[in-house]
This record gives sequence, C-alpha cells and structure tokens, in this order.
Amino acid sequence: MTGCVGKTRPPSHGPKPLWHPRGLRITGPALAAPASNTMSTSPAPSVARGEILLQPSYFTSSLFVDPVREDIAQLVQIFAQAFLQPAQQDDQQAAEGPFAFFKAIWKDSGWTWFHFKVLDGRARETFIRIVLRCFSEYFVESVNPLAQTIALFGMYTFFMMQPSTSAPSLYTLKHIPLPLDVYKTLLELPSNLSTPQLLPLQPYATHLLETLLTAQAFHILPSSSLRAQNPSDIPRERFVEDGTEAPTGSAVKKKGRPSRRDKARKAKDAAAALDRWLDKNTVGGSSTSTPSKTTHTLISHPPAASRAIYTMEKTQLLNVIDTPGDNLPTREALIRANDAVLTRLRKIDEMAAERGLEVGGEGGEKTGLARVDRAVKELKGGHAGSRGGILNLLEGAGLEGQRVGDADE
Repeated sequence: MTGCVGKTRPPSHGPKPLWHPRGLRITGPALAAPASNTMSTSPAPSVARGEILLQPSYFTSSLFVDPVREDIAQLVQIFAQAFLQPAQQDDQQAAEGPFAFFKAIWKDSGWTWFHFKVLDGRARETFIRIVLRCFSEYFVESVNPLAQTIALFGMYTFFMMQPSTSAPSLYTLKHIPLPLDVYKTLLELPSNLSTPQLLPLQPYATHLLETLLTAQAFHILPSSSLRAQNPSDIPRERFVEDGTEAPTGSAVKKKGRPSRRDKARKAKDAAAALDRWLDKNTVGGSSTSTPSKTTHTLISHPPAASRAIYTMEKTQLLNVIDTPGDNLPTREALIRANDAVLTRLRKIDEMAAERGLEVGGEGGEKTGLARVDRAVKELKGGHAGSRGGILNLLEGAGLEGQRVGDADE
C-alpha cells in the first residue's frame, strides 16, 4: 500500500544564495567569480605608520627659542673674535673678505643643515619666522654695530638658503616680518660702520641690504611698542620640569578632605622649610672636633656686637645733627622728629586704653610713655646729657636721678 506523499524538491548541490550588504540577492555565476573580484568588509590594520610632527607651539617655546638665541650668540662671538684679531684668520680667508669668512663659520657650525630640521609646512612657517626674529633682535640701538652686522649676515644667509626646489616641495617664507623701528635701525647700519676697524664691513652690509630691498623681502609691521608681532613676546611658552610648581601668592583652599597627593605635597613643603630654617640657624664649630649646633640666629649674631655697632653709628649721626647750644636747622629737625614720635606714641596709648591695655608698663619707670615724654622735654630744655632725646633712651635719657649709661643695669 502506498501512501500519498507530497512533492519534494530535489537536493540542490549548487552554491547557496548570499545576501549583499545592500540587500541584493546574489546567486548563480556571481558566487563562482574569482576571489580577486570578491568584496571584503572586514577591517584590516594599516601598514603605514603615522609620522611624528612637531607642533608650531614648540618653536615659540623656551625649548627652541633659548637654544637658538645661544647658537646665534655663539656665532656672533666666534666671528667677532676672529674679525677683531686678524691673526686667527688664514691668508685665504683674509683675501676672500668678511662675508666669505662668515660663511665658513656658518658651515663649520652646522647651520647649513638647519633648514632640514622641519619639513612639515605648518610647523616650518613658524620655525623660519622665529629664527629670523631671533636674528632681528640684534637690530636695536643698545647693540654694537659689529654684532648687528653679524646678525645681518646670518639673517640674509638663513633667508636666502631656503630650499626652492625639492621633492617633495618645502614651504618657503617670502617676506621677513620686521617692526618699523627695527627696520629703521637696520637701514642705519651701514652708516654706523664708519670707524677704521669696522669700515671693511660697510660694503658688504650695504650690498646685502640692497639685495634684500630689491627683492622686497621685508614685511614692515607697526612699531615694537605696539606689539604687532605674533606672538608678541618669545618665548611664549615656558618649559617647567615635572615635579616643580610655580609659586603662587595665595592658593585657593579646596573643599572637603585633602587628598593623599595634597598631604604629601604639604609634608614635602614643610620638610623643605625646616631644612631652610636649619641652614639659616646652624652655627658651625670653631674646629673640626666641635660639631655644629642649631641655635637661634641671635647667638650667631651676638646682641653685644650689634649694640656696639648701633651705638657707634648713632654717635656719628648725632655728632652731625645735634650740637647743644646752637640753633641749627638740623637740631630743629631732630626736635620735630621727637615730637612726631611722641605724638604717635600717645595716640597708640589712647587706643590701647580703650581696650583695657597698657603700652610699655611692664618695666616700671624705665619703660612707658612717661619716660619718652621726659626724654623729649630734656632735649628741648637743653639739659646736660640730653643729647638726641628719644635716640638716647639706651644711654638713660628720660630717667630721673640716674646717670647716663645706667639704663641697662
């Protein structure tokens, strides 16, 4: 007995249909295409590595500006010493002239390869501008004409040595930015080379300036006082080593509990302050066998010696301004100064009395306002031993019935 069965689809041995990422159904010959024509959607890592580029801010920072200034100063120093001492030049260099000798120093110092330090266009523009600006810093009235001439040689050489043909092409600066006052100083340079020692440099400076002016190489900016250059000051960024903190006038107190980092920083600052105090207040022994000891600063500077110096200098002053019996302007000025101090002390005593306090009452009659008042009256009355008034309190001024010099007993 045969049952009734439905129709069945014969098994397919061909490739199964696929779905394209865009929703298209791909069947038949498309699946049998070579592997080279198939599309891969899986991500793959890039073979090329990224290039490390210096940011323009690096060339305006102290990491670049300070070394460039030092290199330029060294270039100026080497040429100046050799130019002022012709014995250091050989016969060929002396025959070729100052500019040829400068180019030899330029080459020996490695400046010929300086343009290949930066190849990226954006950073290269800042790089060239900052180097030319460091050269132009010499064109001020405070710099001697010889150093200005060497800076002109360097600026001209660096500007003209920009690679014009290269593969790939490099950025070249078309104009040299110069403030108006710097530009005027530069134009006056040839006339300042009129001394016999600097006269050989005059034709070279004139020729280089004419070449730059003919090429219209200068971009004139407003005066330096208007700070028209960008950045207005270099270096704009200062490099600070890791771990150092800039001094702040008043630190803002953070809310909440201090963190471990804040606690460690405060402990470090306290230890540093303690070390400074110990260094300041440590008195060394008289010999190697006597160890140094920490004591108060008054012991390292004995009060007796300080008092002797004070007494000597005060005596010299009184010998000039205070002469008993003479109505000199200096004595009148001394009396007015005593009155001013006494008035000030009376005001302080009144303010202290309002708060229930007393000024200078701990020592009895040897201290306090009454003694100062008596010392001023003795000065005005011309009593014997009343020289100086308040200035003679140490010698016993204002003490009734005591000799001068007994105040410290």
